[in-house]
Amino acid sequence: MLETDAKKVIRFGTFEVDPHAGELRRNGSRVKLQDQPFQVLLALLAKPGDVVIREELRAKLWPADTFMDFDHGLNAAVKRLRDALGDTAENQRFIETLAKRGYRFLVPSQGQTVTPSPAVLTPVLPAPSTVPAAKRRAMVIGGLVSLLLAVTFLSWLAAHRVSPKAHPTEQRLTANPPDIPIRWAALSPDGKYLAYWDRTGLFLKLISSGETHALNLPSEFTDLPFRYFNVVLSAGWFPDSSALLLTPAGQPESIWSVSVLGGSPKKLMEDGEARAVSPDGSQIAFVREAELSQSLWVMDADGSHARKLIGQAGNLFAAVAWSPDNHKLAFVRFRPGLVPTKTELGMYDLGS
Repeated sequence: MLETDAKKVIRFGTFEVDPHAGELRRNGSRVKLQDQPFQVLLALLAKPGDVVIREELRAKLWPADTFMDFDHGLNAAVKRLRDALGDTAENQRFIETLAKRGYRFLVPSQGQTVTPSPAVLTPVLPAPSTVPAAKRRAMVIGGLVSLLLAVTFLSWLAAHRVSPKAHPTEQRLTANPPDIPIRWAALSPDGKYLAYWDRTGLFLKLISSGETHALNLPSEFTDLPFRYFNVVLSAGWFPDSSALLLTPAGQPESIWSVSVLGGSPKKLMEDGEARAVSPDGSQIAFVREAELSQSLWVMDADGSHARKLIGQAGNLFAAVAWSPDNHKLAFVRFRPGLVPTKTELGMYDLGS
C-alpha cells in the first residue's frame, strides 16, 4: 500500500519517493533516475489505481511546441522508470500498461502483488462405467496419434512456409543543396530518426513525418575553425535511440552525449575520442592520444570509471566494435610509421 508521512515522502514496497528532493530511494539508498522518468512516477503516484492517459503524461513532460516523437519519448521514459523499480513489461509489479491508453500504478498490498495462477484445463473423458476398458485405451491412443500428426504437420507447414520476396525501395531522406553537402548521417536503432551533420549544424529528422529539427550543440562544435571542412566524428546512437554519442572534429577532443528527448548536451569525457557504445548501452569505448600514439579505453555510459585497456608507443586505433554479450572488444590497430605499415585485427576480453 502507499504510505505518506508528514514530509510528503511516499512509500510503497521497499521504495520511497521524496518529491521535494526529487529522489527515489530503495531501502534507504538512492536510485539513479532521470527527471522525465521521475515526473512520470509522480504523475502515477498522484492517482494510485487510476489510469493516467498518455496525453496527460505528454503534457506534463513536454511543452506543446516541443519537437518530439512523443510515443518514442514517453516509452523511453517509462522503460527507464521500470528499470529503476525492477519492473518489466512482462512482469508488471508496479506499473500496468494499458495499450494505446496509458498507465496505472498498481498499489502493492504490504509490498507485494498477487499474480493470478494460469488456468488448468482438464480433459473430459467418458465415464468408465459406460465405455469398455479396451475401447477407452483405443480412444486415448487414437487421440494421441491424431494430436502428434497435427503438431507434426503444423511444424512442417511453419518451416516450409514461403514468404513473399521483399522488394526494396529507395527513399530520399534529405534535400541539401550542392553547396551544403551532408558530412555524416546515421539512422537510429529503432528506425524512427535520421541524425545528420552538415556545415550549418546537427539535425534530427523524424522519418515518418519528415519534420526536421536542429539539435542543441555546445561551443566545442559550433566554434570550429574552417567548419565547412570539419565534420562531427561520431560513434553513433545509444541502443535505445534516446541519444547520440559525438566527438567534435579538431582539438581539443572531447566526448558528448546529445539527447534527442531535449535538454542540454552532456560532456562525458574531456580528453578522448568516442568509438562505440556497448549493445546494452552501459559502456563506451574510446581512445586517448598522446605524442602521436593512441590507447584504447572504456568508461561507463555516464563518463565514470574510465580505465585503460591497451596501447603502446606508436599505436593508432581505427574501428572498434563490441561483441553482442558486451564482454569483448574487437579493434583495428596499426603503426603508420613503419614500411610497410603494420596492421592487425585484435580482440580484448573485458571479462564477464
